[in-house]
Amino acid sequence: MHYSILLLVLLVGDGSATTPDRLQLEDGSLLVGTILQLEDGNYTIEVAGLGKIKVPAAQVTSATIEKPSDLITDADEKLNGPLQLTDDTWTIINPLGERTVPGIRVVAINPTPVLPPTSTQKATITLNGSKTTGNTRTTSAAMNLDYTFRYLTHRFVSKVNWAYGEDDAIISKRTTGAEVKYDFFPRDTWFLYTSFSARNDDFADLALRTTAGIGAGVQIFDTESLNWSEETGISALNEDFSAAEDESTNTMRVAGNLEWAIEDGLLEVFHNHTLFISLDSSDKMLAEARLGMRTRIVGGLSLNAQVNLRHDSQPPASIEKNDVELLLGLGFSTDF
Repeated sequence: MHYSILLLVLLVGDGSATTPDRLQLEDGSLLVGTILQLEDGNYTIEVAGLGKIKVPAAQVTSATIEKPSDLITDADEKLNGPLQLTDDTWTIINPLGERTVPGIRVVAINPTPVLPPTSTQKATITLNGSKTTGNTRTTSAAMNLDYTFRYLTHRFVSKVNWAYGEDDAIISKRTTGAEVKYDFFPRDTWFLYTSFSARNDDFADLALRTTAGIGAGVQIFDTESLNWSEETGISALNEDFSAAEDESTNTMRVAGNLEWAIEDGLLEVFHNHTLFISLDSSDKMLAEARLGMRTRIVGGLSLNAQVNLRHDSQPPASIEKNDVELLLGLGFSTDF
């Protein structure tokens, strides 16, 4: 767009001594006002009576910006001060002295701030398995699926785990568990939550165990490389057994989650735990924990090693108190 007339705006009416900015165009036109920014190859200048005008940078031969502004170079360097463009060279004057930058190296002036994403999602799936033949014939498989959705002051977390095993074609292990949790953040450093979980384990005489509760937590770290939170609250726990007598109790729930990415995600260490302590009898306690690490192979694919621990202080008769799983397999994670 060519400007064939001379635009000259004078500051009147308030006695202001502020010197306006100027854009000199190659056709001889002069725009006087306030230069707001240079971005995507266009100047934006606000001229009294005309409003904001966009001018292609290729049509500008000289410019003067009186107010200290941010000049960004192609080396991602930010220089601040009054700016002057002459003979395709920018001059910046500030308390540190005078600096010149060739116009071809200038990426932007007062660029639009890049806002962080308002929502993030992360999904991780891990598959572990083994099979033996010959004198020993066993098959085992385990799967963990974790999904987290964060939007401003809201966070939704879901977890699913499944394990299966056979020994000489006889089923020796079959268990499934799931948890969903919603967090609300009144402040960045703490949150309120509500949670629900369910689990069954045929070989622990557990037809179905459910928990539902509310509480509060502390977000200790929440960065791209480190996420660590701890929480506590009250949960109702109900256990339906296949043979033993069913039980229901109110519990105190204590839980925590840690994810630490090292060397730009090349290695990731993770740990989470959940503890239920009966309010009716402190001797009754349930605990679950998962500890492991992932080593990235390529992209989102990683080698996964983890230990799953479960403890029931008062299990049904003939049922062991502790279950331990050592798992090695492949995992895949993606952020979107």
